Amino acid sequence: NCFEDTHREKDMEANSNAILLCTAGSSRKSDTVCIFGTGDFGRSMGCKMLQCGYSVVYGSRNPQTSSLLPKGAEVLNHREAAQRSSVIVLAVHREHYSFLDDLSDVLDGKVLVDVSNNLKFNQYPEIGRA
Repeated sequence: NCFEDTHREKDMEANSNAILLCTAGSSRKSDTVCIFGTGDFGRSMGCKMLQCGYSVVYGSRNPQTSSLLPKGAEVLNHREAAQRSSVIVLAVHREHYSFLDDLSDVLDGKVLVDVSNNLKFNQYPEIGRA
């Protein structure tokens, strides 16, 4: 179990089953995954990754006040968290992306996975042309 609050745990576990496939005997199990964002999606994804044997570090703008995170996960500021992993999952709303500009030196050469969804079709057309 990832969470102390069993009611929220059941909701998150039910919603996160399809996020990450666990494979027995994977040689990459000890890898650390960084997740920017401590909201519902980031917490669910971290829970599933911990269940699959990955280490999880969250990057948060307020690491001291982040709560309801999976047991076994670590919470640091964005810069410190990014330095701990070569794969970073971006689970924040697009309007909060500005913090990434200050991290360009730390993010250079890393895999950045954006799991955000646009609220409406063609909301950010510049992404479609990238």
